[in-house]
Amino acid sequence: MGTIPVVTLDYDLADVATSTSSWFSSQWLILAFSIAIPLSFFVAHRIKGLFQ
Repeated sequence: MGTIPVVTLDYDLADVATSTSSWFSSQWLILAFSIAIPLSFFVAHRIKGLFQ
């Protein structure tokens, strides 16, 4: 029966942080619009309800 092979990782926490920040910087605009547009319609609907 074989043994489990040894896995070596050649990156550290700074590499993970750099890659996460670069991924998030490319995706934040899509995320912001996907949250902001429905939220603005919700707020506008609630404000309209105040005046009716």
